[in-house]
Amino acid sequence: MNLTLTRRLWMGFALMALLTLTSTLVGWYNLRFISQVEKDNTQALIPTMNMARQLSEASAWELFAAQNLTSADNEKMWQVQGRMLTAQSLKINALLQALREQGFDTTAIEQQEQEISRSLRQQGELVGQRLQLRQQQQQLSQQIVAAADEIARLAQGQANNAATSAGATQAGIYDLIEQHQRQAAESALDRLIDIDLEYVNQMNELRLSALRVQQMVMNLGLEQIQKNAPTLEKQLNNAVKILQRRQIRIEDPGVRTQVATTLTTVSQYSDLLALYQQDSEISNHLQTLAQNNIAQFAQFSSEVSQLVDTIELRNQHGLAHLEKASARGQYSLLLLGLVSLCALILILWRVVYRSVTRPLAEQTQALQRLLDGDIDSPFPETAGVRELDTIGRLMDAFRSSVHALNRHREQLAAQVKARTAELQELVIEHRQARAEAEKASQAKSAFLAAMSHEIRTPLYGILGTAQLLADNPALNAQRDDLRAITDSGESLLTILNDILDYSAIEAGGKNVSVSDEPFEPRPLLESTLQLMSGRVKGRPIRLATEIADDVPTALMGDPRRIRQVITNLLSNALRFTDEGHIILRSRTDGEQWLVEVEDSGCGIDPAKLAEIFQPFVQVSGKRGGTGLGLTISSRLAQAMGGELSATSTPEVGSCFCLRLPLRVATAPVPKTVNQAVRLDGLRLLLIEDNPLTQRITVEMLNISGAQVVAVGNAVQALETLQNSEPFAAALVDFDLPDIDGITLARQLAQQYPSLVLIGFSAHVIDETLRQRTSSLFRGIIPKPVPREVLGQLLAHYLQLQVNNDQPLDVSQLNEDAHLMGAEKIHEWLILFKQHALPLLDEIDIARASQDNEKIKRAAHQLKSSCSSLGMRSASQQCAQLEQQPLSAPLPHEEITRSVAALEAWLIRKT
Repeated sequence: MNLTLTRRLWMGFALMALLTLTSTLVGWYNLRFISQVEKDNTQALIPTMNMARQLSEASAWELFAAQNLTSADNEKMWQVQGRMLTAQSLKINALLQALREQGFDTTAIEQQEQEISRSLRQQGELVGQRLQLRQQQQQLSQQIVAAADEIARLAQGQANNAATSAGATQAGIYDLIEQHQRQAAESALDRLIDIDLEYVNQMNELRLSALRVQQMVMNLGLEQIQKNAPTLEKQLNNAVKILQRRQIRIEDPGVRTQVATTLTTVSQYSDLLALYQQDSEISNHLQTLAQNNIAQFAQFSSEVSQLVDTIELRNQHGLAHLEKASARGQYSLLLLGLVSLCALILILWRVVYRSVTRPLAEQTQALQRLLDGDIDSPFPETAGVRELDTIGRLMDAFRSSVHALNRHREQLAAQVKARTAELQELVIEHRQARAEAEKASQAKSAFLAAMSHEIRTPLYGILGTAQLLADNPALNAQRDDLRAITDSGESLLTILNDILDYSAIEAGGKNVSVSDEPFEPRPLLESTLQLMSGRVKGRPIRLATEIADDVPTALMGDPRRIRQVITNLLSNALRFTDEGHIILRSRTDGEQWLVEVEDSGCGIDPAKLAEIFQPFVQVSGKRGGTGLGLTISSRLAQAMGGELSATSTPEVGSCFCLRLPLRVATAPVPKTVNQAVRLDGLRLLLIEDNPLTQRITVEMLNISGAQVVAVGNAVQALETLQNSEPFAAALVDFDLPDIDGITLARQLAQQYPSLVLIGFSAHVIDETLRQRTSSLFRGIIPKPVPREVLGQLLAHYLQLQVNNDQPLDVSQLNEDAHLMGAEKIHEWLILFKQHALPLLDEIDIARASQDNEKIKRAAHQLKSSCSSLGMRSASQQCAQLEQQPLSAPLPHEEITRSVAALEAWLIRKT
């Protein structure tokens, strides 16, 4: 029969499913039989065991209650124990009936329970009678005790009266003796002895006898009655007779009558003794019943034990039946498992292995041989399976296709070989082009470094010479010319720095260093705008700052790079604005700090607005510039985590916006001093091979008070150090004629470890160079460098103490004097006195009235005015007052001191 592979598998699965179902049904039947047997035994065994346990507990409680009933001494306890006995008896009867229904013989136990119940009922009745007798005993005993106490009280009264009479008689006898009436005295004495004293004794005897009777009655008890009842009755009889005899001798009739009445109650002692006798008889009877109950309970326990043994025996038979059923189920399941296993093996071998698995394995081996390349290998028989017949036909077709593919592969191999040769030639050409590009990049970097060094060195000579000439008062007439030289040199230096920054950015930005330090944004913006004020002299352009109140006092970032970007934006605004205004604006927007430069210049065409941040793109070739400023500013903004954007309207103006992350500084901002530093007495060694640079540097340092020795090469430096007095520091140029500066620095560090080494070079100082030289040099001073900055850097590296308490920014004043002259600054001072000083009175009035806004406005105006005149410390105090109008110190004294210092400076200048 030619069945398909699927049908063969389905048939095998159906047989296995049928086998599984049969095994499941048989197993279910065995488990159900075992469960039924277990259920029957559980329903029969567990209740009987519980009833046997409850029967034992009930008998024990009944015995306990019977013992407590015998010792009951009050009615409440008698009733409680009676109820407990009743409840336990009912429970025992109910359990016995349930056991009888289960097929147990409980006749003997029921008879025993009936006898115990009758005995307990009799015991309860006797206990009740005993309680009544004891109540009567208590009442009668209390009456007799009270009557005896009353007799004792009355006898005491009579004895007291008799004693009083005897005392009076005794007093009369003494009177008769004093009167010498002998016979009368003797008669009175006889009467005293025979009558009065005798009566006192009789009343005392009556009282004592009453108390004795009272004590005897109070001490009566069941044990005494049982042991010595006749003796107690005789003693009480004698005591009562004494009371009766003494009662007759009472002289007072009323008291005699009361005693006689009370003696009637005392005489009931015989009734009390009879009650005690009955109590004793009942107690003895109860004792007998208790002993009988114990014997009956022992017999009852024995019967219950026999019943429990019978129940346990039945339980053992039930468990044995359950184990037998369980064993039979286990054997059945084991046999079924073996049969199922044999049937399953037969199905797997006949249906799965013989008809499916083995033919598939043979076909798989044939396919593997075909894949291994044995194309001509024969195929196995298909065993009459349709799918295998199909696979055989497909393998024949595959064999034909393989032969065709082999022929095609040989053709492709020849083509690939030819193409591989061509590709190897292209790879060799690409490697050569890449090597040439790397050489060109290295040549460009070397060229820029060499160009930077070669331009910075003469530029240092130009700027340094111009600064030295500007400090000479005799050349005041040529200040404008010197300023033009300085501006040209600084413009050339700016272009050079732009080229170097663009080169670093073009190389991937790896050499663009960005620091992260605290700085004050307000002074940075105001000083940057102040540097631009000289370039608007004589032009109808207004410079202004607008700094919002929400700008923090201190931020984190790179103040040098921020100043570079803002300076570039302000320079562009000045270049493209002929008249109008340039506003430097600062504010915050959420988590960003915004700095905007707005101008009223010619504007930018919207078509070119998207291209202005590309390198070498100029809005107008007539305005000058390299076309790199905005490109560098945009890349620097990105390096600082921000962005630079622009909006513009032609013929209206432009607005450039620098957005940086708003990060408030937690550490204090280090204070910097923009003034000339005195280096008096400081011995310095200058190692510089350029004569002009050597001369300018020596003159700058001499002006600051330093003693400088200049040498031109490494040999001269070593000789000077060996033959001269010690130097505080050595300024080392990196390019020397006989040896490079870094190698010389290593020698000096080994030979003179106490000598401070400071780099002094016109090379581009990138981060790589700083890391290489950080262990040799205390710091590096780049050329060109202004005189004030040179002194400040030396003081910083040598850790000199600088006077920070100077009220004036001398550097700013010198720059303003170069641009506009000292006379103009004097005019500004006069205007300051006329318009700014009255603001101090307004601040006093506003402080008195707690007017915050008025104080802020006046402090802001004073801050701007003081900053324009270089009064640095006064401007800082005004800024502090603007931030804290009610708590900051007033700037009156500092402004007065700054005005006086400015007047003295103007006198020196003129």
